Amino acid sequence: MGEHSLQLARHLGFEAMQFNMVVATNTGAIHVWKKLGFEIVGRLPGVFRHPERGFVDALIMFRPL
Repeated sequence: MGEHSLQLARHLGFEAMQFNMVVATNTGAIHVWKKLGFEIVGRLPGVFRHPERGFVDALIMFRPL
């Protein structure tokens, strides 16, 4: 899905992709996005209510295409 999204974005003429809300406790998703070339460019403190951990940070992830 991630690779397909990148290919489609390039095909449509986009020059970059950004995810505004990657939950910081979702280490699996963070690993996948980093593997696809995304970098963490920002952090939103305590904006996501995790059912077990309470309020946790969200990450902003970005990559040029």
